[in-house]
Amino acid sequence: MRVSVLVLITFYPAMGTCTIFLCLLLLCGALGLSTSPTRARLHCYTCSFAKPCYPVPTECQDDEACGISLGTSDQNEVIERKGCLPRAQCPLPGHATYWSRSYMLRHQCCEQDLCNVATTPQQLPSLLLSTLVLLVTSFTWAGHLLR
Repeated sequence: MRVSVLVLITFYPAMGTCTIFLCLLLLCGALGLSTSPTRARLHCYTCSFAKPCYPVPTECQDDEACGISLGTSDQNEVIERKGCLPRAQCPLPGHATYWSRSYMLRHQCCEQDLCNVATTPQQLPSLLLSTLVLLVTSFTWAGHLLR
């Protein structure tokens, strides 16, 4: 590519800068090079349906977004998977089989680096309940110790 540009400038020294710039642009286009800035690929957390989830940052493909896939079985068991999802898949329901059990999936997608870190809404009530039970138990034991 440099040889072509040098030959062009050497043979046509009277060309203006505007013409040289246009020639370079045409050359880049002919070679399939882009003059627009490329969008950086998203980085998303990835983990399988296994519990607990130990998310690992992963680079997605150009057509992918960060996502959390939530699966619910007929017995109302909930599983979660995080990772890169094709953008076209984000609004669509899905299906997965995990440990010989069938799950209906719904996907929540986001478009920023590592935006799929959130805990699923189904896990928050159990976490709050556990914290509440622990606090009540602590106060109960503290009351017995003070008597």
